[in-house]
Amino acid sequence: MRVRSGGCSSSDKESRDCWGIDPSGSFFVLAAGTGNEGGGALASRRACEGIIKALIPHREQIEHMAADTRPDARQMLVSALCGAMIRAEKDLFEIAEQTPRYKCMATTCDLVFLANGTAYICHIGDSRVYLLRGDTGRQLTVDHNVCEYLRAQGKKEEELVYHSHKNRFTRALGMGGGAEIDTLQVSLRQGDRLVICTDGLHRHFQNATHLAQLYRSVDPQRAAEFLVSNAIERGSSENVSVICVEITDPGVRRSALETDSRITALEQICFFRDLSYQEMLQVMPITFERTIEPGFVIIQEGDAGEELYILVEGECEVTNSGVKLATLEAGSSFGELSLIDRQPRSATVTAITMCRVLAIRASDFEKLTASGTLAVKLLWNVVHELSEQLRRSSDTIRKQGMKLLEKGIQ
Repeated sequence: MRVRSGGCSSSDKESRDCWGIDPSGSFFVLAAGTGNEGGGALASRRACEGIIKALIPHREQIEHMAADTRPDARQMLVSALCGAMIRAEKDLFEIAEQTPRYKCMATTCDLVFLANGTAYICHIGDSRVYLLRGDTGRQLTVDHNVCEYLRAQGKKEEELVYHSHKNRFTRALGMGGGAEIDTLQVSLRQGDRLVICTDGLHRHFQNATHLAQLYRSVDPQRAAEFLVSNAIERGSSENVSVICVEITDPGVRRSALETDSRITALEQICFFRDLSYQEMLQVMPITFERTIEPGFVIIQEGDAGEELYILVEGECEVTNSGVKLATLEAGSSFGELSLIDRQPRSATVTAITMCRVLAIRASDFEKLTASGTLAVKLLWNVVHELSEQLRRSSDTIRKQGMKLLEKGIQ
């Protein structure tokens, strides 16, 4: 995988921002600190330095994990990236304990790792990561601040505009310990551009498409310098920092399905409906692909349920006690309830033709529902689906009871 990159910060001697680029083009990290008496600058610098130092010696192992298609390897990769951020947070706590004036320091942090045509993103705070593709773009991360929290609670936009604390962090490295880090995964194409920036920059363009127009087709270093100067010209009173990355050759992507195709498949599953694009990206690290040979039994009646499957290509046959119940085609899903109860399978599903499936393991789904706004949405969807199933069962029982009653009267 080959990339070009560049970075830039406003020339403020007391800058609280810090960023770092791995010369190999694998790791990119950006942080924006907060805290009095130089604490913000120290927090962001120590976070960036600590993360890069923790990851560089293990680059080969991490790249090997990225090339491994097994789901355990994917989880090990995510754990390694988050682990570097968590160790950086521990370093901040140790400094604060030794030097009381730094006790309130904290920092946002975005870490991007590129391998095999895929971006793996770890995010905490209100700095952002954008994906630009042609003349359009998408914001990939969700801000961890009061404004976004209230928006998720259903507050109207006009109520948020003048909220006095709307820009305060709700999550950051150094805030209370046990950093809750969002992990995302997105497929990349040749010519894609990633922009990692602090709030001092993203407050001064309208949206991701506007950012793509500002970026234009210049090389990443010139783009970074222009974006910083543009924010300053627009009156930015804060530190402004940005990293720009252009994908010149994405290499060989290990997965056949691009991110948008995976999202389209997941949207058919009741548990993942009504999630935002950014929230869907947080689901991506727990999805994995499998190619199934004709005649292979994907799930066996009576076995413990451990995985949900979405049939992307091919056909499958569903049987119960040897009796054919249905034929599944592309777009069908099976095993949803295994993500919740892991009870024995009620039927057997066998591949009729060569099939490709998208799968999610119950153990990974449980981790995703541990905490945070995404967890609340997922669990609410689970409750809604179970209530619908209970309602359908009750209606069936009621109708059967009415039929029996009518027969008794006759």
